[in-house]
Amino acid sequence: MLVYVYFVDGLLIDTGHSNARKMILSHLTKLPVEQIFITHHHEDHNGNLVALQKHFQVPTYASSLCTEIMKNPPSISFSQWLLWGKTESNNNIQPIDNQISTNKYTFQLIPIPGHARDMVALYEPNEGWLFSADLYIYDYIKFCMDNESIAQQISSLKKVLTLDFEYLFCAHNPKMKDPKVNLLRKLTFLQNFYQEVSNWHQKGYGPEQIMDQMSLKRNYWMRFISGGALSGLNMVKSVIRDEYNKLTS
Repeated sequence: MLVYVYFVDGLLIDTGHSNARKMILSHLTKLPVEQIFITHHHEDHNGNLVALQKHFQVPTYASSLCTEIMKNPPSISFSQWLLWGKTESNNNIQPIDNQISTNKYTFQLIPIPGHARDMVALYEPNEGWLFSADLYIYDYIKFCMDNESIAQQISSLKKVLTLDFEYLFCAHNPKMKDPKVNLLRKLTFLQNFYQEVSNWHQKGYGPEQIMDQMSLKRNYWMRFISGGALSGLNMVKSVIRDEYNKLTS
């Protein structure tokens, strides 16, 4: 999976993963970086942050929640470490929650939790730009992490679809033409998935039984190598957990 790092008018948005450090630093250190913003705490977005902070000596920003998480990042699965590398703890990030500006542009910071509870998008309304972190990725997903929320992803997709933008700068799969079509496809997929899982759960079926009823393929290798942190089963469990939280809130 490709990871995109974006640079605009002195602002570096995310830093990529540490397993690609040599290549990333060879390109980024040539840029006139004036400030850095981290969209969320996952290792493929901040894996080179410490190295870039040392090189550029510029301010680093993130949401208040991301700032706190980065002081003591959660452990990751073996598969994430193998693919991306690790996240280094960081106490040198300044919290910012409303907007971040460069000389030419002002980006609104839009909370988009679901994939990660601290994830935010950067929206430049005058240019029609949306830097969406991991909100999109693909029109559908086959697995997720064990702490993701399908319900929050649905809400976040609905939120960004109310914005006026022409270009979707996804961290893994940018869309330069009709990006809302892709976001609507993903929203529809997640809504249908959520409803079907919820229906089976209300009938008394457990997560594994729901996988069978929905004919969902099991990637046992992914589940094994990640210690269960990444799987299709997690998607089913997320819906059940979201339904429980909705009833108890």
